[in-house]
Amino acid sequence: MPERRSINTKMHRQNNDKPEVGKYILDTISIGMYNNPLMVLREYIQNSTDAIDEYRKNFGSNAEHKIEVSIDGVLRSVMIKDNGVGVSYKIAPSVLHNLGKSLKMASLNRGFRGIGRLGGLGYCEELRFTTKARGESVYSVSIWDCRKLRQLINSDKELLDVSALIKKVVNFSEHKYDKSKKDHFFIVEMKKVRSCKDVLLDVPAIKSYLSQVAPVAFDKKKFSLAEKVDKELRSKAPFYDTYSIFVNGEQILKPYKDDVKIGQEVRDRIKEVEFKVFTNGNGSLAFGWIADLQLLGTISQFEQVDGIRLRSGNILIGDKNILSEFFRESRFNNYLIGEIHIVDPRLILNSRRDDFEDSYYKEEFYNLFIKEVGIPISHKIRKASEQRSELRKFNKYKQLVKESEDIIKDGYFSNMQYKMVLKTLKETCNEFKDNFEFGKIEDLITEINKAAHCLDRFHNINIKKDELKNIFDMIYKSCSNKSEGLGIIKQTLAFLTK
Repeated sequence: MPERRSINTKMHRQNNDKPEVGKYILDTISIGMYNNPLMVLREYIQNSTDAIDEYRKNFGSNAEHKIEVSIDGVLRSVMIKDNGVGVSYKIAPSVLHNLGKSLKMASLNRGFRGIGRLGGLGYCEELRFTTKARGESVYSVSIWDCRKLRQLINSDKELLDVSALIKKVVNFSEHKYDKSKKDHFFIVEMKKVRSCKDVLLDVPAIKSYLSQVAPVAFDKKKFSLAEKVDKELRSKAPFYDTYSIFVNGEQILKPYKDDVKIGQEVRDRIKEVEFKVFTNGNGSLAFGWIADLQLLGTISQFEQVDGIRLRSGNILIGDKNILSEFFRESRFNNYLIGEIHIVDPRLILNSRRDDFEDSYYKEEFYNLFIKEVGIPISHKIRKASEQRSELRKFNKYKQLVKESEDIIKDGYFSNMQYKMVLKTLKETCNEFKDNFEFGKIEDLITEINKAAHCLDRFHNINIKKDELKNIFDMIYKSCSNKSEGLGIIKQTLAFLTK
């Protein structure tokens, strides 16, 4: 019998392969990142503001900086241009083509993940970046063939990693710059734009969106407290600033104004603002302002200012409803106007910029908001609503008493009118059982039961009274506005009894 040997075999595998990043990552960080195509514009404007800040830091703030958004519906193109610091041709290839690798810092910049510039890949046929830094005579151009990119991503035959994919769809070039070496800029161009309902070519929609989202100034002509609020924000919110942003030549300003519409007919006016500091005892997490309103109801969404908005670097976080869940009823946020600006850099935004990354500071801030705004203002709104309800009830009661006393004195003009008033009196009597007015309502019911038709007071009318009563009933019934119906009947009666 052959000798059995015990062999202890260990399999050693040395993995020297680098992990690959698949091609679908480009889909994820472009069209898959946003639930609204207009968010792409926010990303590019965010990068522009960081570039302007960098220029001011390196070269001073004497220059006039602006961000221009140009929409051409005929050519189906969108361009975003800034005169910020630009990108040196020496580092342009890596800056423009690397993914998730940025020189920016989360504590100092609005954008820092190195993916926002590719947001336009899913919304056009060609995405072009053109940039130049101050003092250089060369400018760089990076052109992304988005159509080819989508074909390669969707092809089962092309098993490319992201680096190989970028090489296939990007054309990079450098060119001599013939104008002043002092020029500096960054230009994003989206050509043959395509988006749901063509929203990226809808100029009014873009103006409205950017006025609420972008870091633009208040309109001093429409909002009388603009300077006061701006001054406080600059002193208390270190990442707050405003920038000159234009869409097809028109400067964009925040839509806040003194007078706002509540519902269909009611209006309210901002008389003052209250400033709020959200502190954890070790320093400020956020600072903001809330308008002093009468809390009459939800502000019309067409005013574009409803809800307390959350902002970081003066750019909107999420949408106007991000703080709604922290009230007793979510609709209560839409009774309000205001902004909360993030102060503590440890409140880090997530990639979509629609909330914060999960952290102790996020939980702490939201708890502070609930305690200092959500709960107390919910109580105020409910109390104001109850007071308005009582006032409406009292006004309705006064009107009912007057109409009842008129019927007792002069008679009723229509059987339907009489029945409606008597029915309402009885219903009101039940409501006021524990009220001192209860006895008065009972007396009115007793007296109104004795009332006669107004025509019974007249004896010199040629038309038969029964026929005339029927006519008055028809007039009263046909008028949806019963006061208007009574007015017509009274005019008719005055004419007949001259």
